[in-house]
Amino acid sequence: MKDSTSKKKQYLKRYRIYMQRIDKLKEKMQELDVQMQGLSSQQITDMPRGGQGATLDDLLTKKEVLQHRLLNLNEIAIQTKYEIIDCIDLVDDNRYVEVLEAYFVEGLSFEDIAEDKSYSVRHIGYLYSKGLEVLKIDVD
Repeated sequence: MKDSTSKKKQYLKRYRIYMQRIDKLKEKMQELDVQMQGLSSQQITDMPRGGQGATLDDLLTKKEVLQHRLLNLNEIAIQTKYEIIDCIDLVDDNRYVEVLEAYFVEGLSFEDIAEDKSYSVRHIGYLYSKGLEVLKIDVD
């Protein structure tokens, strides 16, 4: 039973994991944009500089790779989200559905869900556990 629950959690957490990866890649993309802006606004002086800096072509190549990764991860994340929602939607008790969806799809913490639903965090934990118990996923 415990092993089955951990497999269910692992299956359901995939979307959250993909979204975390996407957020990290977006941060890297923003850092690249800052670097590219820095390159375009450099002043030319006769002072020596150490090392070989990144060229605009290098940064554009990195940006292209990041964009490709983001596009692929977004597609995978969307498909995963639909799979997870389809599983959760088969649960009969709407309270369980709301908690599981808020946690696994919307990425909310138990505290945020409790505040939103006007329940205690402990009650959200209970609904979460019960929801996992009744959830039917072929995790083998």
